[in-house]
Amino acid sequence: MNGPDPAARGPRIRLWVKLAALAAVGVVVMHAAHLAIARRVGSRSMGAEQARLGRSVARLVARQATDPLILGDMVTLNEIVQGAASDAPGVAYCFVVRDGAVVASSFGGGTPRDLVEARGHGEAAPIVVRSGERRVLDVAEPILEGQLGAVRLGLEMDLAAEARRELARRLGILALGLIAVGVVAAFLFGRGIARPMDEILAAADRFDPARGEVPEVPIRGTDEIAVLAGRFNRMLRRLASAHAEQERARLQAVETQRLVALGSLVAGVAHEVNNPLAGLKNCVHRLGRPDLGEAKRREYLELMEEGLARIEDVVRQLLDFGRPHPTVLEATDPRLLARDAARLVEPLFHQRRVACLVLPESSAPPVLADRSRVGQALVNLLLNAAWASPEGGEVRVRIRRRPGRVGVAVEDDGPGIPPEIRDRVLDPFFTTKPEGEGTGLGLSVTRTIVDAHGGELAFDFPAGGGTAVTVWLREAEPPRAAGASPGEAPAPPGSTSAAGS
Repeated sequence: MNGPDPAARGPRIRLWVKLAALAAVGVVVMHAAHLAIARRVGSRSMGAEQARLGRSVARLVARQATDPLILGDMVTLNEIVQGAASDAPGVAYCFVVRDGAVVASSFGGGTPRDLVEARGHGEAAPIVVRSGERRVLDVAEPILEGQLGAVRLGLEMDLAAEARRELARRLGILALGLIAVGVVAAFLFGRGIARPMDEILAAADRFDPARGEVPEVPIRGTDEIAVLAGRFNRMLRRLASAHAEQERARLQAVETQRLVALGSLVAGVAHEVNNPLAGLKNCVHRLGRPDLGEAKRREYLELMEEGLARIEDVVRQLLDFGRPHPTVLEATDPRLLARDAARLVEPLFHQRRVACLVLPESSAPPVLADRSRVGQALVNLLLNAAWASPEGGEVRVRIRRRPGRVGVAVEDDGPGIPPEIRDRVLDPFFTTKPEGEGTGLGLSVTRTIVDAHGGELAFDFPAGGGTAVTVWLREAEPPRAAGASPGEAPAPPGSTSAAGS
């Protein structure tokens, strides 16, 4: 059993990836916002809490240092300062400042001068300073309302930084969990959307109005996707109905134009039939003479047989042209198409005193064509050329070549098509003929026939005047004759002159 079509899986995978990426990006953005807000709020609250605790410790040290300062007991004062720096957790240093001078300090080698001068006289707000490579929150507490100096206490900020890192780590774990949940949710949600979309795409690929089969997309649930599937099914049915109506109209136009062309040929056919009939009548009259010799009798009988064959051939061509045929594509010699079309219009060209010449072509590959349909298209072009050509003019039918295509061109010496109406000549019911002499369907039907063959109808307008219309058809592999080598073409039929001037 064949596996799933990679092209059909493409939209589903792309949808899942997009939804998962969207979920991941959303979570990352939200996590970054939460982390930034949490860091700011946490830093402020932890800084305020650390400052409050530092003030409490400094206030306690200030009360303990009051008596030693009054009594001048520097030993006890240093013990109090040293104890505050070593016993209280998170305290980086402690020293007592009086009149700008350090009187007791936890620094064994002396208190750094820049640390002492970092705070102005009487300034009590907590500040952040550097002590070596560390950042320290410096708080100050006056001793005896500042009369005996102030206690300076430094609190380590590494604890706050560690707390912020722990907060970021926990938020990161939460973000990863949310991303995983988002990817799973995107997978499930994308699958619920992608499956109906795959069915719609598959139905669109299978839909071919020419086959008359309208695929149905299953309708699941009552959400927007189900509504879309229902509307899509109705659209396919409308398209199939419109195509069937268009096909009926096209076939009707083709048959209408066939009858119009047949009517145009009848006048010329009457002349072609009347001539043999006159000869037959004369032969019957001569055969009634009693003194007619046996040789003459055989001669008149042969002439009568030739006349009847001529009438039969003309009538057969008209019947073949007027009778509808199912479209059957087969390898056909384009030279035969040109010759048969020219023979069919020969009486009309003779009546209008216009020459129709099928120019010789030594070889031409076969084309994929329905002989009857393409013959109708070429007859339409020849009738237009005959109508456009002046009396004594000439219409030429020639074979053209280009890679993969063979063309049958109909060239006339008429006035040509004015530039302002060239874009309209293929419109149905558009005609430049006088009222009652044309339906305006000839070129439109011709294009329909050529399009059905996968061909091309091309117009050229030579500088010297006239119009050249070419029916381009696809090449086909010619059938191999017995004993013929591959690629050998049938013998050329030669040139055909229909109705000289």
